[in-house]
Amino acid sequence: MNLFKNIRNRLILKIRLLSFVLIVLTILIPKVHAQNNIDIYSSEQIQHKDYSGITLNILTHEKPVMGEPTELHAHQFEKLTGAKINITFIPFEKLYQELQLGLKTGKYDIVFYGSLWIADIVENLEPIPEKMLNSSQFHDVLEHYKMISKWENKYYQVPIDGDRHYFQYRTDVLESIKHQYFKEKNKILTHPETWKDVLETLEFFKTHKPENFKNIHGIVEINKFHDLLFSQFIKHAAPYAFHPDNNSGFYFDVNTMKPLINSPGFVEALKDFIALQKYYPDLKKEYGLADVIESFGKGEAIFSDCWDDPFIKAMENDSKIKTGITTSLSPGSRKAWNIKTQKWDKFTKINYVPYFAWGWTSAVSKKSKNKEAAFDYLGFFSNNENHFSDLAIGRFGVNPCRKSDLDIEFWTKNAGWDKKTAENYVATLTQMTASMKKILDLRIYQSRQYMHALSVGIYRALTGRDTPQLALDEVANKWTQLTKQVGIEKQKKAYEQIVKFENGQ
Repeated sequence: MNLFKNIRNRLILKIRLLSFVLIVLTILIPKVHAQNNIDIYSSEQIQHKDYSGITLNILTHEKPVMGEPTELHAHQFEKLTGAKINITFIPFEKLYQELQLGLKTGKYDIVFYGSLWIADIVENLEPIPEKMLNSSQFHDVLEHYKMISKWENKYYQVPIDGDRHYFQYRTDVLESIKHQYFKEKNKILTHPETWKDVLETLEFFKTHKPENFKNIHGIVEINKFHDLLFSQFIKHAAPYAFHPDNNSGFYFDVNTMKPLINSPGFVEALKDFIALQKYYPDLKKEYGLADVIESFGKGEAIFSDCWDDPFIKAMENDSKIKTGITTSLSPGSRKAWNIKTQKWDKFTKINYVPYFAWGWTSAVSKKSKNKEAAFDYLGFFSNNENHFSDLAIGRFGVNPCRKSDLDIEFWTKNAGWDKKTAENYVATLTQMTASMKKILDLRIYQSRQYMHALSVGIYRALTGRDTPQLALDEVANKWTQLTKQVGIEKQKKAYEQIVKFENGQ
């Protein structure tokens, strides 16, 4: 009897405990849910903070890209909270050095920078507080951008921007030549699906320009040495160099850390990149990102494949071309280099490999004496009101990174786009997100040095100093030396995080 009595008493106790837990959850869950639906960093909420007497020092990129919204929201934050904010604007080629030095010396409370540099600065960053991780705006961030904000399973980088490359093009210009194209090529002219298609279309347009488009050129891309040249090339290389069956890495073989940057897929992409230069609007000019945004935004070229910014610039309210442009996935390839068989494989279906380019991010210094105010500024920077406003301004460099950014109605009602353009845009971004194969930047130790070496090689090939193969062979040699200096096992551990992302894990 005592045995049964003990069992009964234990069951009663467990039932009571379970009932208590359920009651607590019933009370707490609605409160948590309600909190998650409140933008705790809105102007309405932030104005209750009193940061009088506090000074925040910020490092950011030069205006307009990222620098301009940093300044705009700093002025707003000062008025709301009484804080004083000092901003240092730095050009991209000097940003990495200033970032490292500024964090080590405690010069800055807040830093804006390229997310691929995280390995070199993470020891000087303050982890994101629970308050922000539990906020509605952080919960709204797409999963792959949350992943980018982490290092070894801890969040450090506050998501403010969702970067990617995709194809942007003038439908009105393509429409104007489609009949002649069909007549001479016996092919229906749609948007180019591969980089070879792009080259063929541009060559045709060069000799068949309609009178009303005589001042329009072929394509505008970044080809300036100190201005994200490596990103422009990585996108070209992705469909050639990342085979559908490859699960051991795009930049390196993760098993050996041998560089793949000089393999035939990368060499083929560099040949395309060189060939495209003759179709740029100004053959004597070197284009940086701001130049590409301005050029495509005002209608100088049929094509661009870049961050969102050139397309968003072209879609601004005062644009003369906003009704004649659209988007699609970056061009793919009908062949890819197989690193296992060391042969080209040809496909009936095009190999598309989306590229989630390096991306702007932000963080708070571990040495900051005003961490709460610093995180409140970053939360305010990307609150719903500011974020949605910034998205519609091409020169700001703030691109979609949240689930709510993929709402067609936002782009039609808030940004004033026509429904078809908004549908194509959202479909392009959604396809990229859903892809099982995708490319991320090289987030390993000393990534800046690796990308510098790559930019040197690309530039030497673009300017005719080296052949594509010779240029990339030299890059591979430098990468091998860098890996040995850092430590093969250390780099391998960092690179394994990227390989998981590439394979949809």
